[in-house]
Amino acid sequence: MSRFISFLACAFSVLSLMAFNSCARRIEVVQVFEPQTIVEQPIIFRELPFLNATQPKEKKLIVIDPGHGGKDFGTEAPVKPSFKEKNLNLVTARLLKGYLDQMGYRTLLTRNEDFFVPLDKRASFANIRNSDLFVSIHYNSAPSVNAEGIEVFYFRTDNDLMRASASKSLADSVLKYLLDATDAKSRGVKHGNLAVVRKTTMPAILVESGFLTNEKELLKLKDPAYIKSIAWGIAQGIQAYLNSEL
Repeated sequence: MSRFISFLACAFSVLSLMAFNSCARRIEVVQVFEPQTIVEQPIIFRELPFLNATQPKEKKLIVIDPGHGGKDFGTEAPVKPSFKEKNLNLVTARLLKGYLDQMGYRTLLTRNEDFFVPLDKRASFANIRNSDLFVSIHYNSAPSVNAEGIEVFYFRTDNDLMRASASKSLADSVLKYLLDATDAKSRGVKHGNLAVVRKTTMPAILVESGFLTNEKELLKLKDPAYIKSIAWGIAQGIQAYLNSEL
């Protein structure tokens, strides 16, 4: 009888361990920023502190562009389960939209689901709506696993010095507040001949918010709280830039 009881106790321990491991795997998968998990969860925004007592005199229109989408994955972290840039871009863009909406701005997304949008369509989407700003959200990759940090691109051209200068000012402001919000390494503000910031007609930037190929940074990017910090930093940078233009 004692042997039978010992057998049952052993069997129960094995089954419990199997159940725990199975549960742990399910929890791990949920943490991946795929559209069917994190994107569809309710978004809880921070209470907005008074960045500036001045409210927008008119509701500026900001077009937010979640990079890649659909057949275009963007970069992909070298881990399992799959961790694709296109999904992280969309999560960040939706959070950013929520923050800017709370601040009193009008916002539009170039895509709000997982589908492909050609680069020229993204720019024309903003142009035909006469938007005031264009912000494209991306995450980075590099051959070196040591590459890390945040960088912001704008398009510099002698054909439209006013727009180039405004884009540079927007990029400087966004990078400053992003670094304050995340404590990430700065890779600076850079000129980039990138279609979405070249073909737009308003101040435009492209934000590379971290490296999926850096193990330490990837660990942060898997944390929803850190992604909220990125979106919050971008939102603060946009508001500071717009307030300086009043």
